[in-house]
Amino acid sequence: MARLREFDDKKALATVRDLFWKQGFEGTSYADLSNATGLGRGSLYAAFGDKHALYRMALSLYIDEEVQGAVDVLEDTSHSGAKAIEAYLNLVVDAADVRGDRRGCFLCNAAIDMAADDENTGAMVRDAMNAMRDALLSALEETDVPDRAGSAEHLLSVYAGMRTMARCGLEITQLTRARDAALSALG
Repeated sequence: MARLREFDDKKALATVRDLFWKQGFEGTSYADLSNATGLGRGSLYAAFGDKHALYRMALSLYIDEEVQGAVDVLEDTSHSGAKAIEAYLNLVVDAADVRGDRRGCFLCNAAIDMAADDENTGAMVRDAMNAMRDALLSALEETDVPDRAGSAEHLLSVYAGMRTMARCGLEITQLTRARDAALSALG
């Protein structure tokens, strides 16, 4: 008779996500994963596969929660496109300032750490970035910005840059200046 799993997959995966988000793929050992989750190496392998598969599952969870949350903010029709973009950029400022979250962006970290070497991770990163770009494009439809595609890509890069600035501990005033400069380009 097969032994039943005695742990919460979702809780374990959230723990793994947070560890990879903070330490990156190379900076996280199987011992780190085992210690953080309280699961043995065999249990981790049986539940999630190898380290690459586990990393992609953790990234997928991040995309489902954090990236989709950012897209939802941009697609919120209760206010103008410009206000949606302001709320989108405020996600970074608020995370760093109010919650003290200085982990940056797991998606950006994955783009740097893994996307070039792991085709599956690269595709996940591109798809998530494109989803945010598309949501930015939709929000920009309500503005007078002439080059919406270029502006959407610029705003996406500002968002990623701000997340990186937060990760390396730059001052909140620097994040707000970056946000304000990006918003001023909207008119």
